[in-house]
Amino acid sequence: MELLLLMLTAHFIANFYLQPASGNNSSNTKHIKPHKLWLHFIVYTLLYIMVFLFSELSLLSATIAIVIISLSYILSVYLKFYRVNNLSYFLLDQSIQLLIITLVWAYFSNVTLDQIIVFIAQFLTTKNMVIAISYLLVCKPASVIISLALKKHTDSLAHPATEPQAHSSAEINEDSNAKLSVSIIKNDCLEQLASPAAIDKNENIGLLSAGAWIGYIERCLAISFIFMGQFAGIGFLVATKTIFRFGDLTKNKDMKLTEYMMLGTLLSYAIALFVGWNGLRIYQAM
Repeated sequence: MELLLLMLTAHFIANFYLQPASGNNSSNTKHIKPHKLWLHFIVYTLLYIMVFLFSELSLLSATIAIVIISLSYILSVYLKFYRVNNLSYFLLDQSIQLLIITLVWAYFSNVTLDQIIVFIAQFLTTKNMVIAISYLLVCKPASVIISLALKKHTDSLAHPATEPQAHSSAEINEDSNAKLSVSIIKNDCLEQLASPAAIDKNENIGLLSAGAWIGYIERCLAISFIFMGQFAGIGFLVATKTIFRFGDLTKNKDMKLTEYMMLGTLLSYAIALFVGWNGLRIYQAM
């Protein structure tokens, strides 16, 4: 196990701390000069040579392991020239590299299939499954519940019943977490919203799906604090969100929007507390 930890340490140091400048940015691998890439490949290989110097493997086994890992790495770097280095590709690339490192370690360390099954079984316990299900419940299912619970209020905000057509109107964009990003469109001119001058003004245009991700993260953090017994952390989350939302709500001066945001926030935390508290009780009862 010590050898695996050393191999993973070398991988992360070489990939993230010793990589050429701009190597971690999207699509920037195409702009790195070839000699820098080869220099980085040499550094990557030297790190693994240092790791295997402290191992008990034979010289032949260590050499084969270094060659396999280094070639897989240079192949992944080469493929970056032909792919956009977005988050999905980055996670896939890192997963493959970590899998190769683990397989090489398992093969040369004579790890048996029974040992692997026992190792995996230690994680697939009933208690761990309760925790995993709790996190799954407070993400997408909780967003659907909040969206359906606030649907009537969302419709009333999106389509005001008594608002003259000639006056300024508000465009409401609803995401899966029932959060709203409000864009004020003055003089009923939609073209102004797309122009750079309008964007530079006090237009409150939210990020796409940001509200949903904010909800996922806040509920996951809330149940994490519950599982750790740090209930004060939930108060910190509520206070932090209130501070950031206070400015937006005071600028809009819309009572309906303020109440809508409060309902969404309270529902979000209520679901997180319900799932987290019951999940903790089930975990402790096992």
